[in-house]
Amino acid sequence: MSRTLPTWSFFALAAVATVAITWLTLVISSQPGLSAFTLVPLAAAACIALLLVPTDSLLAIALIVYLFIPRTVLSLNDLLSTVTPSLAVVLVWAVRTVTSRDRSRVTAVGGGTQSLVALSGLWLVVSVVTHRAQESMIAWSLDFCILLLLLMVVPSSPEARSNLEKAFLWSSVIMVVLCAIEFAAGSNILLDPLYRALGLPEVQHWSVYRATGTLGHPLYAGLFFSMAFGLAFGKRFQVGDNRYLWFAAANILGVLLTVSRNSLGAIAVAVAVVLIPSIFSRSTALRSGSKILIAAAVAVAAFAVTQAPVFQDRLTSDEAQGSTNARDYIFGVALQAAADHSWLGAGPSTSIVAAAPFNPRGAIMESAYLQTLTSLGVPGLILLCLLIAGGAIRAIRTRSYGPLGLLAAYAFSIGFFNILESSRPSLLLGGLALMLTWQSATPGAPSMLPTSDRHRRPRPAALIT
Repeated sequence: MSRTLPTWSFFALAAVATVAITWLTLVISSQPGLSAFTLVPLAAAACIALLLVPTDSLLAIALIVYLFIPRTVLSLNDLLSTVTPSLAVVLVWAVRTVTSRDRSRVTAVGGGTQSLVALSGLWLVVSVVTHRAQESMIAWSLDFCILLLLLMVVPSSPEARSNLEKAFLWSSVIMVVLCAIEFAAGSNILLDPLYRALGLPEVQHWSVYRATGTLGHPLYAGLFFSMAFGLAFGKRFQVGDNRYLWFAAANILGVLLTVSRNSLGAIAVAVAVVLIPSIFSRSTALRSGSKILIAAAVAVAAFAVTQAPVFQDRLTSDEAQGSTNARDYIFGVALQAAADHSWLGAGPSTSIVAAAPFNPRGAIMESAYLQTLTSLGVPGLILLCLLIAGGAIRAIRTRSYGPLGLLAAYAFSIGFFNILESSRPSLLLGGLALMLTWQSATPGAPSMLPTSDRHRRPRPAALIT
């Protein structure tokens, strides 16, 4: 029977999957000529294993597998870079949910959600077909449809969403510990030897060391930390338990370790987006004065992070200024490339190629929105913004401040690096954020805290002392 599982269950299941899939990936990567058909029995065995765990745990497992199986290792194999372990878990979850006989426990998906997802999928199909259906376009569109659009339209249960939120928060704590060890050592002692053995390039080229965790790049790690912060901060407003602030504090530390400026900005945006609607709501678990004090405490903590020597070195470095200038420069490049294709896009995942004639400096298009404008045109950009804005509005209406903070951090952060096309597996983060908001239900969703605490009488709102 599906239920909300203890935290240890996720990590026990994910640990076994991580070890097995990482080993399998290394074997496959060392044999470039290995036939894809060799993977069929192995994939079948993995699917059978996924059929044995509760359905409501699968989304949490998909997130954990994404986080702790290095995406850079998966990228060594063309098949595994498209059909990632997380994508397989999402597919199994979708099939099991849709074919389940018990439909009373899932949250109904509204017609507006279905229509918007259908329009997005249709525009992808039109874009692929009109640009001669290149292999890279099809692969990216497949990942986008499954890891983002599918998650929005398959109805989820409150238990599945609660398990997913739990996985976000506890995984962020583990990731912070890994990043702290990495930062103190000045190298990724767990994964750098593996990267070197596989011939993967070194990513550290900054004036200060920036932790990457298992995600291969500080921007990806910073994005995850800012999203987990937004979830924890919002849940504090939603259910009124101060322990969520410890998760929020841990993720501020995580952002410090990645030395990511846009992730710090994402934290500020998440605070504002959660705080403003909650101030005008009478049904939140906090008085207005408490809300202001908590927000002020977070603002002080974020400011303290910017004063850390490592952040000051990064902020004042020539390299940081060069990155800022490059982002300004690429804006004009994206507009020229979009205009060159009549504002209808050059085809899914083609922003680099489309921008090349207008980009003599070879600058990276460090904005998911500019990538979308170039690849999918104005219609694609509008649809992406509607997906995000609609999810935020739904979360505000249902007073689901945790998912709202999660989505706000994601929406801001992806505006400052090229996540949508540079890492197809990372589409999962956007899909999960949109699912949690578009399918947010009534206020007072299940807590992610230990079961023994869920049955206590809610605490009265209290000031932080």
